[in-house]
Amino acid sequence: MNYKIITYEQIDRKQWASFVESHPKGNVFLTPEMYDVYTQTPGYEPHMIALELDKQLVGVLLWVVMREKGIKARFSARSIIQGAPLTKDDKPEYIVALLEAYENMRDKSVIYTQVRNHFEMLTVNDAFQRCGYRFESHLNFIITLDDEEVVWNRIGKGRIKQINKAQKNGLYVDVYEPGRINDELIAQGYEVIRSVYQRAGLPLTDIEQIKATNRHGLLVMFVVRNTNGEMLGCRFGLLYKDSIYGWYAGSYSQFYSLFPNDILIWETLRWGIKNGYKTFDYGGAGEPNKPYGVRAFKQQMGGELVNFGRYEKIHRPFMYRIGVLGVKILKLLKG
Repeated sequence: MNYKIITYEQIDRKQWASFVESHPKGNVFLTPEMYDVYTQTPGYEPHMIALELDKQLVGVLLWVVMREKGIKARFSARSIIQGAPLTKDDKPEYIVALLEAYENMRDKSVIYTQVRNHFEMLTVNDAFQRCGYRFESHLNFIITLDDEEVVWNRIGKGRIKQINKAQKNGLYVDVYEPGRINDELIAQGYEVIRSVYQRAGLPLTDIEQIKATNRHGLLVMFVVRNTNGEMLGCRFGLLYKDSIYGWYAGSYSQFYSLFPNDILIWETLRWGIKNGYKTFDYGGAGEPNKPYGVRAFKQQMGGELVNFGRYEKIHRPFMYRIGVLGVKILKLLKG
């Protein structure tokens, strides 16, 4: 077939945006706007290629090379493909063409590549295997945003009690839509999220990425407040087409007894329903056979448990083993 690989410098951005928007599996992580966000995020190096067939766009692949700072950079270089290669009609031959082109163009310092799926991709599993990728299970919850009463009735009884308790405690949620969010508000919310991620020992993106998503009109922010108007918790969400992507959320641990996380997710869903969104993507629920602290919480919100999984390819096995060992040592040192 008369395939042609074109690069970011060659792509027509309007054509690129239209292809992603019109595709049933098109998602925010493959848009030109998100590419721009990545360029403005410290430690992120974005790249993209597209596939043409007879001068028609039939595929898009966007990846980001990430590295830790300082001495860890050499042992942490990885390439993340978020949202999977997007191809017309999910044709395996298009996926193979994109992955083969990516393999030829990728940074050779990258230790591994990880494809994070947002949709079912097992129908094209053979295409990934042909290119040396291995499937790994990874769970998520997708909540359908239909009628508010229907969504409410799907929630677990224990979670409903805690939502009601949060309301009785005087908690409420302010919603800041695109155009209403400033850097000061983002900084306040980021401090909340940072406290959560530090306590859990999880890596967190730089605040500049969140600020960039706001500048490009992708960000929505939900803020839990008490009767004094203090911020107890928040969610940074991403908006695209008819979907809300959960992204980062959490609350200060000293306020857990007031149930801020419970009212936060409920008001997020209510806002989505009222504003015509169709799905809420919880952003991940961990690996099936490994403990994941918030999986039970997410499960009680009535979403569909899915296993879209991830594809991974290790390019430098020795460096990969060193990196895995280093992570284990750091966890032991932190206790």
